[in-house]
Amino acid sequence: MRIPVRIGVLVLGTVLTAQSIQPQESDPLPRRGYFGVGVEKSDAGVRVFVVTPGSTASGAGVLVGDVIQAINGRATNSPEAVVAAIGTHKSGEFIRIDLKRGEERRTIEAELKPYPDEQMANARVHYGSVVAVPGVRVRTILSIPTGPPNSRFPAVLLIQGGGCGSIDSPFNVSVAQPGLVHAIGSQGFVTMRVEKPGVGDSEGPDCEAIGFDEELSAYRAALRSLRLHPSVDPQQLYLVGISLGGVFAPILAVETKVAGITVYGTLAGPPPPYPGRSDRFFKEFGAVDVAAAWAKSATRVQVLHGEYDTDPYTNRNAHEQIARMVDTSAAGSAQYRELPGLDHCWTRHVSLEASRDRCGQGEPTSALADAMLAFLRGRE
Repeated sequence: MRIPVRIGVLVLGTVLTAQSIQPQESDPLPRRGYFGVGVEKSDAGVRVFVVTPGSTASGAGVLVGDVIQAINGRATNSPEAVVAAIGTHKSGEFIRIDLKRGEERRTIEAELKPYPDEQMANARVHYGSVVAVPGVRVRTILSIPTGPPNSRFPAVLLIQGGGCGSIDSPFNVSVAQPGLVHAIGSQGFVTMRVEKPGVGDSEGPDCEAIGFDEELSAYRAALRSLRLHPSVDPQQLYLVGISLGGVFAPILAVETKVAGITVYGTLAGPPPPYPGRSDRFFKEFGAVDVAAAWAKSATRVQVLHGEYDTDPYTNRNAHEQIARMVDTSAAGSAQYRELPGLDHCWTRHVSLEASRDRCGQGEPTSALADAMLAFLRGRE
């Protein structure tokens, strides 16, 4: 099972060139704080290598070359520590930054601006929230196609992979899971994403501490909210499951009728333990009968696999097994398809050897989005 890879350079924000859609006034869940720097590890410490114009950092006087030493009095000796320290704050809160500029030490205090909102071609983006478990609101990101008033559209709920990274990504909407959502949402589909508890704007304990049931509750609440939205045709509601998200999809489909499920790079059963998620998560997940859920899903299913995704848990055999699970109760309702040259992160490589340990570093391609859109439009 693959797990997210940490990188040495972390960007905390860049500039948006279009006017952002503001969150709905009815949504009380505040946006996370937006500082607006790129930081990297250097001999001197955590060095700022970019400051975004118009950001909190820019307004506070942070300069390229500054070395961040502490945030709110707590030492920050790595880029990850800076990200984590800022990530605990919501917009409107104040933070105190101790930094070194050459031989001079200084302290600045700044009120955090809100994290910018995404823009989507041919659609409007709205930020809302649903209650995952009592006392825990999680962020939803909804896109609605531009069209005549009172129109209803087919809709897609993204069920994200197993990591704890944010899928609220206004700075890079062309790659990974946000990129896939934009490819679908710009083509006449309502889309919804939901952050996991403890991630991004969401409330709750750290994502790495939550269990399977808490995560499933967030997807349930989001699916319920999406189905009831006035812009959605409830007869054309689809689930898109990526990696571990593909295991949640049939469980949701048993509980709520959907028009179809499409999954990519997923597993045929509960995952083995891997770093970054709690023991409780895997214990609760291990009790789930995934095969029975697929057999009872009672809908069209598209099972997509990248040719160069050879992980033992997400390889071709796992995807073919899912198709067989579905067909045990409804022969012919599952369609398996392999996408040539694609890795687990759906970038394309010239060979299997070239793809090894380079997930997401191949040639960008629309192959996955094209295949899913064909399925969602009923052409496959």
